[in-house]
Amino acid sequence: MENQGYGQDGRFDFERLVVYQKAMEFLKLIAGLINNPPRKAASVIDHLDRAACSTILNIAEGSGKERDSADRKRFYRIALGSAKESAACMGVLRARGVVSCLLESKGRELLIGIVAMLTSMSR
Repeated sequence: MENQGYGQDGRFDFERLVVYQKAMEFLKLIAGLINNPPRKAASVIDHLDRAACSTILNIAEGSGKERDSADRKRFYRIALGSAKESAACMGVLRARGVVSCLLESKGRELLIGIVAMLTSMSR
């Protein structure tokens, strides 16, 4: 039977990717910040939300393309850029005193792993 993008367990192929799971973990980590943004940082937090979502969405879309295709790698490169944007946003928010050192550290740890995986996947 042809692979239709999901398995017998009811999960989509991209949901099994560790990089997707880590990107979702990052989004959950910053959910409180996104849901209740301090007024002084609302624009950066909005940018962070869009970058984090873009990472997830491009991983999902890329996984649906033919293995080793240029199209698949292009989506993974876009996701990579978005993950780096997320890291930069976290740095800005830390510099402004909006996020704690602990939150930035946890986010940075996740993003370093995400960037490493996407770098490999986009080659």
